[in-house]
Amino acid sequence: MRATNVKLFMGIISLPAILLQNNLIGIVLQTIYVIVLSVTSGRKFRVLPNLILLFSVSSAHLLQPNGLLLFTIGSFSVTLGALLLGARKALALIALLYLSHYMVTGKPQFPGRLGRLISLQFFYFDAITTKWRGIAPKRPFILAIDKLLHTVSEQSAGDRQRSESAPAMASAIDLARQGVHVVVLWGLFLAGSLHVLPVLI
Repeated sequence: MRATNVKLFMGIISLPAILLQNNLIGIVLQTIYVIVLSVTSGRKFRVLPNLILLFSVSSAHLLQPNGLLLFTIGSFSVTLGALLLGARKALALIALLYLSHYMVTGKPQFPGRLGRLISLQFFYFDAITTKWRGIAPKRPFILAIDKLLHTVSEQSAGDRQRSESAPAMASAIDLARQGVHVVVLWGLFLAGSLHVLPVLI
């Protein structure tokens, strides 16, 4: 396996462990784990967007009362079950977002014309999400878009030249390291499914 694709396949294998997680504590631990993976791979963690996502998704679930009634605002009921269910789904979205960031940090490459096209999509996703915040605050919107596209185009040309050389194969250490991440995420899923972790909802 190419060294550039190891993180991508690790993420693909781990996705179901997050998507199928029904335990709130389990998804909290999984989310923290993938955020740490993403940050240690060079990504930034921003508190406000994650809080907005957590608040908005949790609030949306209050429209369907579920579980213990906490309090009422007029005729609107705030229930514990709805809050916890919304929080679990919001955390799953956050975990998937940071897992996707981690997956593309390896700059995956695939053989063939279709493979190059897929690799290019990963490259643009990675480049745009990492460079936009460094460019946008310094320029008007249109100029920021132009600068972003110019920067990404230059980086893309350099990456294509490097990709023409023989691809490096993943070492046993790389595979073992990513294997540990898979085991941890699936282990947390099993711990939640088997009620090893406390059940809140």
